[in-house]
Amino acid sequence: MDFRGREEKFREADRRYAELKRQLDAGSISTEEFEAERQRLMVLDEGRWWNKFGETGDWHYHDGNTWVRDTPPVYQEEVTTEPTSPPAQTLPPPRSKGAENGENGRQRMPPWILVAWLGGISLVGIVLGWTLVSYLQGEPAPIEQGEPIQSEQGEQKPVGAALDAVFIHRATPENISGHNTYLDNSLTNNNPNAILYVTQNWNPGGSGDTYNDHPIGVWYNQDTQRWAIFNQDREAMPDGAAFNVAVLEEPTEAR
Repeated sequence: MDFRGREEKFREADRRYAELKRQLDAGSISTEEFEAERQRLMVLDEGRWWNKFGETGDWHYHDGNTWVRDTPPVYQEEVTTEPTSPPAQTLPPPRSKGAENGENGRQRMPPWILVAWLGGISLVGIVLGWTLVSYLQGEPAPIEQGEPIQSEQGEQKPVGAALDAVFIHRATPENISGHNTYLDNSLTNNNPNAILYVTQNWNPGGSGDTYNDHPIGVWYNQDTQRWAIFNQDREAMPDGAAFNVAVLEEPTEAR
């Protein structure tokens, strides 16, 4: 992907965040809806995940252990490519098209660098995709509430560098409240800025068969200091519903 394409991903996330913030401030969306949509703004750039946090929407990247506030590389490159000549300097006379592509024109990236970069990004995408698929398939295994997915031999599967935890959550009478089911995990409890990726799992481990036919979202309850999965249409959460949950921890600055 060229520089313009990479920059557009971040610009679109910035525009979407600003729109969500205006809707939140105007009261047209709830805090839960704002958080659910904000988490969808993650951008993968050069093998590194970026997302926006806080009231100001500062960019953070995930270094494999935690979130670190920084400026995305495309914005840094944009600054370095700004003209450095003084504003009062006289502009050079117009050049022909041939001269524009000469030594004073913008140099094109050598093809071998672009090919190598695209190959690296593709490899990272394949590894991350394979990791997520293998974690979220719901293999036959003794799975405990809020615990990491286990293999048939009982060994805990290693978590990929981009994720801090992957587990299956089951809705039970003890954690259901109306259209919500509350998580209980050490990486999500007391952590309002964790990023959660949640999908429904109809039959984890070959058992359960409880179908929750409703669109879902996640939100953080400040009173209980717990994250909850909720039905967006406010229909009651069924007992036995199961969900795949992938967790990225909050950035240190956002605590």
